[in-house]
Amino acid sequence: MARKAERGIGALDMLRVEVLAARIEAFARADPDAGNLWRSELAVAEAVASAAMEDLRLSETDLLPRVAGAGRAGADPVAGELALAVIRAMKAPGDPIADTGPALLRYAAAAGMAGLPAEGMSGLFDDLRDDDPPILSAARVAARFAQATERRAPIAERLLFMGVEGALRGASARRSGAARIEDDPLRGLSGRVDADWVALPALALTDGGFRPWSPGSAAGLADLFFGLERVLAAEIGRIGRARDWLRRARQVGEGRHGRSRLGDAAQVFAEAPCLSAPLLAERLAITPRGAINLIGALSEQGLLREITRRRSARIWAVPGLAERLAARPKPGARPPQPPRREDPAAMSRAFADLDAALGRAASVLGRHRGG
Repeated sequence: MARKAERGIGALDMLRVEVLAARIEAFARADPDAGNLWRSELAVAEAVASAAMEDLRLSETDLLPRVAGAGRAGADPVAGELALAVIRAMKAPGDPIADTGPALLRYAAAAGMAGLPAEGMSGLFDDLRDDDPPILSAARVAARFAQATERRAPIAERLLFMGVEGALRGASARRSGAARIEDDPLRGLSGRVDADWVALPALALTDGGFRPWSPGSAAGLADLFFGLERVLAAEIGRIGRARDWLRRARQVGEGRHGRSRLGDAAQVFAEAPCLSAPLLAERLAITPRGAINLIGALSEQGLLREITRRRSARIWAVPGLAERLAARPKPGARPPQPPRREDPAAMSRAFADLDAALGRAASVLGRHRGG
């Protein structure tokens, strides 16, 4: 991948990434519950990777103790709280194009950024069109935001990247503007995802090593796209696992007399993949004991795993998310990286070249479809 990045990013390279992302988007749109499960899991991984890029020592296993009220020796509480805030922002990013101010403030707050500059925000979305390639457009906006904020909050830049990319993907399906912020007692680990993002910038740049986040440089743009190509190729298989879980979950209530509460419980976990028994009981309007029995039956089917092992705070999750939160070695902070020089003129030339190449490619594809 390093050799690829050295030669820069071309239109065909970018189109490969957009095609991979479009395949995942299509799977998620065809079955929204599968998209919700996939994004719920990946939000955890992306938030931890984003924190690691800022020299914060954190792993997925540090998040659950923050929620369940059990401290972990050696865990950084500041990093844990930041990651949970980033997860919540990713799961309800709003639409930064249609409702810019609230979305930007949400990203800044999640990143621990004290306010936004008074100038430089108005031109973020200049020349942006709904039919622009989502990933390239998101990189352009993130680069402008980085320049306007003098690189004070890279985490907010990445949240904006994901917000713009998701808003462009969801433009034809919905453009509601404000985020639907669900009251999640598990502080981001549960609750439905109200987003359409597919590209995962921090995971792309930390998969197989650390590469700088620098959407405003040619080398940084190449690192991002080549990292996304590798990550999204793997994620096609992961969203397939989510679809398989849903298939099995939807079968558990079949063939039973009357209304199946087991099937209802499985559907609740499809929408909120990390829950305690009291939360499930509240959603189904049943007793806590009834919820425990349903959770036990789903666990016997391999559809749920207990992830806390604490009598005072028992929490279950679907297997994909449970694997993310299971014990694993803690990643170290990123090694020192030489700063990449942001060159606005070079960035503008790179985007212009890519736009021209994509326009030619779209024209060719259009002729083939028309013929």
